[in-house]
Amino acid sequence: MSVTHKKGSFRRNVIVTFMLISVVSLAVTGAIALSFMNLVGGLTTDESSQALETQIETNIELTAEKNAQVIRQKLSNAEAMVRAMAEECEALFDNESTYQPRGVYYDYFFEYLSPGLYPSDTHFEAKFGINVSWNYSSWYIPGSNAGNYETYMTANADRLGRASNLDFIFKGIHDRAPEFRWLYLAFEDDMFINYPGSIVGGTDTERNNPLTQFHCSEDDWYQALRAGNGDMVFVEPYYDPIDGVLLISMGRAVYDGNGYLMGVIAGDITVEDIRTKILDVQVLETGYAALITAGGGVVAHPEVEDEDYAWYGGDLPPLTDFEVNIPGNTPALTSTQMAQITSGTTGITDYRRSGIDLLLAYTPVGLGEYICIIIVPIEEAKAAIPVLEGRIQSANVQAILFMATITVVGIAVAGFVAGGISSQVTKPLQYLMGLATKNVTAMIKQERLDTQDLQVDRQFMAKDDEIGELARAFQGMLDTIREDDKP
Repeated sequence: MSVTHKKGSFRRNVIVTFMLISVVSLAVTGAIALSFMNLVGGLTTDESSQALETQIETNIELTAEKNAQVIRQKLSNAEAMVRAMAEECEALFDNESTYQPRGVYYDYFFEYLSPGLYPSDTHFEAKFGINVSWNYSSWYIPGSNAGNYETYMTANADRLGRASNLDFIFKGIHDRAPEFRWLYLAFEDDMFINYPGSIVGGTDTERNNPLTQFHCSEDDWYQALRAGNGDMVFVEPYYDPIDGVLLISMGRAVYDGNGYLMGVIAGDITVEDIRTKILDVQVLETGYAALITAGGGVVAHPEVEDEDYAWYGGDLPPLTDFEVNIPGNTPALTSTQMAQITSGTTGITDYRRSGIDLLLAYTPVGLGEYICIIIVPIEEAKAAIPVLEGRIQSANVQAILFMATITVVGIAVAGFVAGGISSQVTKPLQYLMGLATKNVTAMIKQERLDTQDLQVDRQFMAKDDEIGELARAFQGMLDTIREDDKP
């Protein structure tokens, strides 16, 4: 009789079975975990990118709003000063006013010093390009000239005497807010009080010619202020070709003690400071700020130079003449977008200029119908998004590698555990199989068995499980063989 030995086959089967179960379980769990992580990573990337994009747009809008606040505060301060000036004017022309007249000076003699009287502090002011006085205003009325001004001065002595007291508040405002270029009171009959004192009406030849005389009530700014019926009005900025500066006018109509319209009082401030504040704003690498009016005219823009205002005849150049596609100089902003930007609301829009995609945030200043805008290349604005996506992707890869490592370690641990468990199961079986083989072989060869071959190891019989039951049953069988083997 031959015996086929398959030592370790049961153990191998146990290990293989356990490993298969472990590998399949870990693999399925790992696959589900990795799929979930990929899904979560993708969603996180998309949502984070969208959130960052939204935040970038919000930040651009906030920058525009902060610029608008700066300009609004500046205009509000100037408005308060002009309002105080108007109230002082009406108080002086009230029937109960007890004014004290002071010296008044005809405007002609500020520039042509030799013929007549002028203030002692009259001097050439380089930034104005003319002679001025910081202590006195000047007066002018159409029809007057260097030869007959005294007649007009005598006829208007009461009015000039009252208006002369405005010099104190004029000077106080100028000292506090030097950005005021001119402060002035214009009457319905075209008498014009100007501060700082300086020439207004031009040469005598121009004064004597009705076609070249200065009639302030015919100008657009006068009519706009008068139409405000006593409310503060901001006149659209204009370019003063004589001074070579861009000015913003603000003022209101003023009334005498009987409630009758006298004229308008106003101040012109240069936008140089405002333009500087706007043009100094830098957003990211190449982004920039601009200030426009509700009509779309440019007050401040990095591509608009002073000479451009002169080229447009003193009017404001339209934004669409500078936000253009090159070549061709076709407007990059559509009429619909311009209507949106100048609508008085806050928002953001995108457009393409000369092959570059741009974001434009806009918000109204709240005074004077001015609008602050911020323009930023979309590529720069969203440059942080790929970095964020890369970081998220890197974290996702690390998580996947961690999961894969855990899976491999789990399989190795499963193999080690499988070996240990199989050893616990197969070691007693192999022992009993070996003992049985010895007994069967001895019986076949009719050899006498050793005592130890008829005794199962007590450590196996002491087990309180199936192995213990099998060991005890096997011992019973050996005891029977022992009895049968006795002579």
